[in-house]
Amino acid sequence: MGNVIKVETLQFFEDRLGKEEGRKVAEVLERAYEEMEKKAESLAIQKKLELKDELTKELATKEDIARLEGMIQTEVVRLEGMIQTEVVRLEGMIKSEVSRLEGLIKSEGARIDGKIMSLEERINRLEDKINSEIKRLEEMIKSETSILEEKIETETQKIAKDIIRLEKKTTIMFGMLFFVVIFLNQNALELIIKIIQLVR
Repeated sequence: MGNVIKVETLQFFEDRLGKEEGRKVAEVLERAYEEMEKKAESLAIQKKLELKDELTKELATKEDIARLEGMIQTEVVRLEGMIQTEVVRLEGMIKSEVSRLEGLIKSEGARIDGKIMSLEERINRLEDKINSEIKRLEEMIKSETSILEEKIETETQKIAKDIIRLEKKTTIMFGMLFFVVIFLNQNALELIIKIIQLVR
């Protein structure tokens, strides 16, 4: 017998069943155990094979990988084509929008230029009016200045004549007053004679 049945177990069977019967039972148990081991090994091998078969079915072969690579390549080419088509379409849309915006900008620029020219014309007209009004006012000022100068000159001459006339009147009146004072006041006459003598 092998080591499947322990010595203690064998001794137990021999004590209970007798030496011969105990050995027979132990042999039967050992053979049963060996059969079970064989069946277990066989079952394990079978399960391994089944598992291998399943894995083989599940796993991709080289042909499957090559087929998938071809499909992936085809899909990549298709997607690249779609992307390229979309890029071309978007570029066309962008160019069209850019052209439209450039047209709007040119149109708006022309409109603004027209407004600027109109404003420049109005400014020029206003400048002409202002210059004309300035000239008119300058002429008026010159005319008024000439009139005022003439009036001032006339009034100055009148005032000069009046001053001369007043001076003459004052001189005459002073002389008359002098003679009146001298003839009427003897002391004043003596004072004047003394002053004349001192001056000499």
